[in-house]
Amino acid sequence: MGFRDLNAFNLAMLAKQAWRLIQNTHSLFYRVYKARYFPQSSFLKAELGPNPSFVWRSLLEARDIIMEGSRWQVGDGRTIEVSTHAWLPHAPIFLQEPTLNMRVCELMDEDTRQWDRGKVLATFAQKTCEEILATPLNNVNSRDVLVWKENRAKKFTVRTAYRIAVRLKNPSYAEHFSAQSHGPTWGKI
Repeated sequence: MGFRDLNAFNLAMLAKQAWRLIQNTHSLFYRVYKARYFPQSSFLKAELGPNPSFVWRSLLEARDIIMEGSRWQVGDGRTIEVSTHAWLPHAPIFLQEPTLNMRVCELMDEDTRQWDRGKVLATFAQKTCEEILATPLNNVNSRDVLVWKENRAKKFTVRTAYRIAVRLKNPSYAEHFSAQSHGPTWGKI
């Protein structure tokens, strides 16, 4: 099958189930786990809790892959925390200490449905301001969506999750994947 690390592959398969748990919030699978393990929060912020099942422990272990491989796409900005959620290409750099649990919607002007330039410029460093102002606000009436950033289609795949699992487990081993992309060259050597 070509897998060099079965543990990483297992985590990638578990990450697929965790991704389903995040994306399909109307499914029975989601409702059961939400009621049992994270009734007051989201899956991404869920704790281990008392008396967790083996499956729940496994899903939480795969959550790191989801966090590394995904990014928030801004809709109404109500669920995205400015300082803790990945929603920009780079981590935001602040000019001043952000208010606790500041949401992206607080950076928007509700009347014009555009970025509040004054607030953005007063809160963030120049590079972060440019990234924020370049982020389109086309879907202000829609909810924020977690998208997979590891491929162009923005769709979760086990292959990309496997690469992330290997990278998280052993950063030096991740260089192997870049060497594989030059396979014919390395074969000649």
